[in-house]
Amino acid sequence: MMCTDTSLITRLLWAQQGPWQCTRATAADQAVLREVFASTRQIELDLLGPDTTRREAFIGMQLLAQRRSVALHYPAAIELVIRHEGQAAGRLWLHEDEAGVRVVDITLLPAFQRQGGARACLGTLLHLADTMGRATHLHVMIDNPVRHWYARLGFDIQGTSGLHQAMTRLPTVVMEYQHEQA
Repeated sequence: MMCTDTSLITRLLWAQQGPWQCTRATAADQAVLREVFASTRQIELDLLGPDTTRREAFIGMQLLAQRRSVALHYPAAIELVIRHEGQAAGRLWLHEDEAGVRVVDITLLPAFQRQGGARACLGTLLHLADTMGRATHLHVMIDNPVRHWYARLGFDIQGTSGLHQAMTRLPTVVMEYQHEQA
C-alpha cells in the first residue's frame, strides 16, 4: 500500500523498513517516554541521591516543563516512539510546518545507543525531506559532540542562541543547485 499523504511525518511512519521503526506515541507509551526523558537527566538524578520520591517528583516536574515548552513553541509537534524490533527504544519528536520539518528531540535509551537507531530514523526522514523538497531543522547544545554528526549529515549552523546552535539541512536537490551556482 502506498502513502499519498503530503505530510512528511506521515510518510515517515509508512516508509520505514528494517529493525528500527517509529510509531505514534500513545497513552500506553507514556511510561517508556518518561524513562527516555529520565535517561537524559542522570547527572541531576545522581545529585538528588537515592530518595525515589524526590527523584520521581523531579522527573515529573521536568518532563511537564519540557512538554509545556514544546507545546508553546511547536504546538503541532508529534511525539513518536522509536522501536527496535518492536521494543520501545527511544523518542523522536517532530514538528512540521511551512518551513519544513523540525527535529524537536531525538533520544535513545542508553541500552539502544550506538546501534544505528538514530541513523536509521533520521536517514529515512532526510531522504523523505529530500524527495519532498523540504528543509530539516534542529537545535543542538554547543558542547554536544553529536553536532559534528549532524554536520556530516548535511546540517549547517544557522546561528547561536545561548547554549544552542540552530542547524538546517536543505534538501539535497537544493544543496546541489546552490553548489553549482557557487
